[in-house]
Amino acid sequence: MTPEDPRREFLSAMAAALSRYGETADRLESGLQACARTLGVEVAFFSVPTAVFVAYGHGAATHTVLLHTRDSAIDLQALSLLDATLLDVTRGRRSAAQGLAEVRLITASPPRFPWYMRVLASGLGAAAISVFLGGGVRELTAAIPVGLAVGALAVLARRVQRLTSLVELLAGFLAAVLTLALGHVLPSFHLATVVLAGLILLLPGLSITLGVSELAARHLVSGSARLAGATVSLVSLGLGVAMGYAIFTKLGWVPPVGPGREIPGQWLTAAAVVASSGALLVVTNSRPRDIWVVLCAVAVAVYGAHVGAWLLGPTVGVVLASLLLGLGSNLYARLTSRPAAVPLVPGLAALVPGALGFRGISAFLRDATGSLEILAAVLVIAAGLVVGLLVADATLPARNEPFRG
Repeated sequence: MTPEDPRREFLSAMAAALSRYGETADRLESGLQACARTLGVEVAFFSVPTAVFVAYGHGAATHTVLLHTRDSAIDLQALSLLDATLLDVTRGRRSAAQGLAEVRLITASPPRFPWYMRVLASGLGAAAISVFLGGGVRELTAAIPVGLAVGALAVLARRVQRLTSLVELLAGFLAAVLTLALGHVLPSFHLATVVLAGLILLLPGLSITLGVSELAARHLVSGSARLAGATVSLVSLGLGVAMGYAIFTKLGWVPPVGPGREIPGQWLTAAAVVASSGALLVVTNSRPRDIWVVLCAVAVAVYGAHVGAWLLGPTVGVVLASLLLGLGSNLYARLTSRPAAVPLVPGLAALVPGALGFRGISAFLRDATGSLEILAAVLVIAAGLVVGLLVADATLPARNEPFRG
């Protein structure tokens, strides 16, 4: 077997693509190992969030390939297509060469949604998340322009390489400054809720959950690296917000703070579920026809969290929400032979553990008192999400999903 063997090229290309589009280490490695056994290739995989190591052969004849995957982003459409290609090659419906051509076509395809739709999705998502965070109509109104501005900055950072490493810091500063400026124009609203809602699409809540999940699966390097990256993002966002608040405080321009957390009406919550589903469809680059799948997933997450909070408390109650979400996602994978990630990722995003993490970092920058409790609550929430998903996998595994090995 030569280095140009299409089987090796296919496995390497598939490993890089799965890592690039957000697949976890355990699912990536188990799915590719199953495919390699079918192809008759002796290979080992080691995945971390920014790279994949692929070792072909054994002993002195081992040939190792390093695949960098730093420009990663959640892309559920690409993940679904890669899933189908991997399944076809594993079951012998396509050759390795045909699979390689398909992988290259998928990775070369541009995002389905243009940049302005991603900006609009940021504004729409901010409005919806402000309701989930306990805001009312005033917070919703203020969150829209903040979300639009942060979305535009994120789009700009993708095109200007020098802004990539500063996008969280600049987004935090922009969200704080714009929120405080709006406080002098719009009726009194809760400032922190609007800042959090405006930044919600940049908060690494999903990365925290995936990191804890990888740690639970004993992928210690990948899980630790993912959590470290999420922590850096949270610190950058918190520093940006702190800088904005510090400038307005120094100048005496901080507006009065509106009332705190409220219980939104049922109609407002339902509207927020629909709006956040549309926003997450665009942000995760899902297929438009999957809107009903995303809508159901977000509804299960939001209302499951409400029921869980009523039964078990707001922190532990996420176990029930993630259990229901995991069961529904695995059932979807069984019925459609598509990845469980299609409903699972938007549903987890709606549970926003990253919002609490950001709140803890912000509190730490202002005053260490109480911030450690909030950060501990973030880890408890992430662990609760993972426990619910593990119970769902044990109860109703997604056997049709190739990543299960």
